[in-house]
Amino acid sequence: MQKIAFVVFTFVIVAMLGKLGFWQLSRGAEKLKLQQQVEETAESTAISDLTLLPTAPLWHRVSLVGVFDNSRPILLDNQLNNGRVGYHLYLPFRTQERWLLVNLGWLAAPPYREMLPVIPDVHGEQTITGIIAPASSLLTLKQEVAPTQWPLRVQNIELTELATVLDRNLPTWVIQISATNPVALKQNWQPVVMKADKHYGYAMQWFVMAFAVLGMAGWWLLRESD
Repeated sequence: MQKIAFVVFTFVIVAMLGKLGFWQLSRGAEKLKLQQQVEETAESTAISDLTLLPTAPLWHRVSLVGVFDNSRPILLDNQLNNGRVGYHLYLPFRTQERWLLVNLGWLAAPPYREMLPVIPDVHGEQTITGIIAPASSLLTLKQEVAPTQWPLRVQNIELTELATVLDRNLPTWVIQISATNPVALKQNWQPVVMKADKHYGYAMQWFVMAFAVLGMAGWWLLRESD
């Protein structure tokens, strides 16, 4: 009876470790596909007319002319840069076709939570270059500031809610501005946070652990049968 329970327990553990390994392999494949897509579109010609965007616009390069709305700054909270806490600054941007949300980059946070960083004004007509990216989405604990207060400090870029707060029709993506743009702040945003090879490395660790558990279980069973 003890051996049967041990075998069942071993099987459960090995199955869990194997499942984690295969999950990491699938995540690695997804990240590899994304990396390839980002690299391919990064080499393409920038699109200057939003009406010419493909059905799946993510990761395409754009070059757009328009005006920023400095009265509605949005601060994405909990953005680290070399271990220092800060924000990503998003501003509404009006092109001839529509309103967009543009991530200008990273701003350092003041020493006290109740303080907000000094936000630069970007006046006049601007030409911005960048790539189309999905909105940032993390676990939301609470809304820090009421929607009527500007700058608006948020935990996530929830485009549906922000469209209501801004009273603007926004697309389901944002523009990540290029580091070479004159109005760009410090750029630390990455399209792929964890590379595919890291997922494959984690998968190997889970599989090694599964084989180690099998080996130890086999050794114990052989010893008990002597």
